[in-house]
Amino acid sequence: MQNKNLKVLEIITLFSIGGATETVVSMAEGLMKLGMTVHIATGPNIVSEGSMYETAKKLNINVFTFKNLKRDINLIRDAWIIFQLYKFVKKGKYDIVHTHSSKAGVVGRIAAWLARTPVVLHTVHGLPFHRYQPKLKKKAFIFIEKFSSLFCDKLVAVTDTIISTMLSYKIGNKNKYAMIRSSFDIENYKPNGESDCKKTRHRFGIEENDIIFGKIARLSELKGHKYFLDAFRMVADKMPNAKLLIVGNGELEYELKRFVKENELEERIIFTGLITPEEIPSVIEIMDVVVHTSLLEGLARVLPQAIMMEKPVISFDLDGAHEIIKDGINGYLIKPLDTQQLGEKLVYLYCNPELIKLFGKKGKEILGDQFSSKRMVHQITELYFHLFNSKK
Repeated sequence: MQNKNLKVLEIITLFSIGGATETVVSMAEGLMKLGMTVHIATGPNIVSEGSMYETAKKLNINVFTFKNLKRDINLIRDAWIIFQLYKFVKKGKYDIVHTHSSKAGVVGRIAAWLARTPVVLHTVHGLPFHRYQPKLKKKAFIFIEKFSSLFCDKLVAVTDTIISTMLSYKIGNKNKYAMIRSSFDIENYKPNGESDCKKTRHRFGIEENDIIFGKIARLSELKGHKYFLDAFRMVADKMPNAKLLIVGNGELEYELKRFVKENELEERIIFTGLITPEEIPSVIEIMDVVVHTSLLEGLARVLPQAIMMEKPVISFDLDGAHEIIKDGINGYLIKPLDTQQLGEKLVYLYCNPELIKLFGKKGKEILGDQFSSKRMVHQITELYFHLFNSKK
């Protein structure tokens, strides 16, 4: 079956640090080890959100940047980027074009179709339409997704929930979908020992007896930090040794820090700023519990990463979270936006440290190797060759 050295182009909107970009780089690395030629086409990174260029360079992955590939919609610029990508794909004679993220998914699929690429597929890392958008905007994005689905052979989703939601809006049909987890090198997500923990805790001014509730996400509205901070504010007095570790940066940094100051919680809430992907395992390791209050997420990468590090997770019961968090077994699923319930769960785990350890052990058993990058690469390889050979 696998009788050809495939030439593959992965296209993504931004090359900033983030789950989708990290997945694309991990995928490219794995496919290249199998003998494929893999290139990445991308728009530039957002400086404040970090960059994956250095990581790709270390892995000898060729990355081509198109400055006109940007997240926001501009019909003239978007028509131009379709033309630019069309010329690039045509000249490159790629066997497969695989797009990621919403904007690259639209312009990339159209460009690849125009270039008569044998196989075109798109991965949905998170839905481009959601419950918080104005109705007209949401309808427009649904129409765009329906239209774009006509230009590809396969739609890959990172959760079953995404597939069921897409189908409910009549985007493609069931046979057009495949579910492949957005994965990572699980070998990097193992406890490193007490000495490494002490170094990281010292770095952020965390005392030995502190219980750490952590959240890793860009500081933006849809990541829901304000619900986490508000829940902690209500119960902080019941947890004298508890601290919050807020990992990431973003446009809400000033507003969140102002909230902390107004509520006199500066000694209890730590903002780390931007952390590189390589540092994430050591940061998760010093957390006792990971909290996920995002309002919109396909399946946040940090959830399986935390579970593989044997950390329980408290999460809003939204999107794909329920697929890996089993309520009362390896964490808690709570009603979205319910800060009172969130606060209660924080206190309950704080008062029951033995449950934190039990949930952590159970979580790792439940996940197994679902999120192994080796498994993801194997599944993608099988899909690539199946689609390519079906075109002969």
